[in-house]
Amino acid sequence: MGGNRISLESIIDSGKPVTEISSKPLATHENAKLVDVLGAMISKNIRKMPVIDESGHLKGIVSSIDILDLFGGGEKYSIFKMNRERIDMKISDIMTRHVRTIHHKTSIRKALDVFRHEKMGFFPIVDSKKLVSIVSEWDFMKLVKENTSVKVREVMVERPTFVRRDYTVYDVAKMMCKGGTRRLPVVENNILLGVVTPVDILSYLKQKGKYSGFFSDKTRIEDIMKRKTVTIDGGSDVSHAVSLMTSMNVGGLPVIDDEELVGIITQRDIVDAFI
Repeated sequence: MGGNRISLESIIDSGKPVTEISSKPLATHENAKLVDVLGAMISKNIRKMPVIDESGHLKGIVSSIDILDLFGGGEKYSIFKMNRERIDMKISDIMTRHVRTIHHKTSIRKALDVFRHEKMGFFPIVDSKKLVSIVSEWDFMKLVKENTSVKVREVMVERPTFVRRDYTVYDVAKMMCKGGTRRLPVVENNILLGVVTPVDILSYLKQKGKYSGFFSDKTRIEDIMKRKTVTIDGGSDVSHAVSLMTSMNVGGLPVIDDEELVGIITQRDIVDAFI
């Protein structure tokens, strides 16, 4: 390994089927209720779930962003309103139906190409439309176990999108739904105060016990953000970032230089560094 790229071939035989690195999915049934799916996402800290029918065939995907969108962060709110803002509606009413899948015999190398082309972090693995497993950026990232000679600063996103402490939870939810952002640093005077994710906002709404009227909620994001945030230095090896992200079960790390936020490194950045 060397330069500013990570050699996939030096880590694994990329000609092997993608099922060699894929994960067992936590799936939900198409008739499951929104309230139950929401509870599972929060308790397991997951952001996407495949939706299947009685035969195990893939019917769609539901994400934490879909649910934030439904509660008022985006265009799906019309569905919530039509259902009288009840959370016992079926998950099939809000899931994404047209889903890009990967065949279970596809090689790891070709699966990586799909990730790069589609710019998505999660794909169901199927056999004749039946869900077999899932492969995510996380599965690729975990392949990195040794020093890569690639520095965090070489692959991180510089000047990442961030929010300020006085933004409302609703304003941040709208930003996430519009831009598909998974993790947003909370910053004041270039100093990192915390990080917030879609699941953090959903957890807040669940604790509040009220999902309607999200528009008028004036709660500030600093009141729900994670304050104890794991960070990394730009000079660290990418393998150290992977180790931290894996042990802390987080999808990204703020990059700090002299106490100031200079970037963020995520699973996608690491996957994009593979050659």
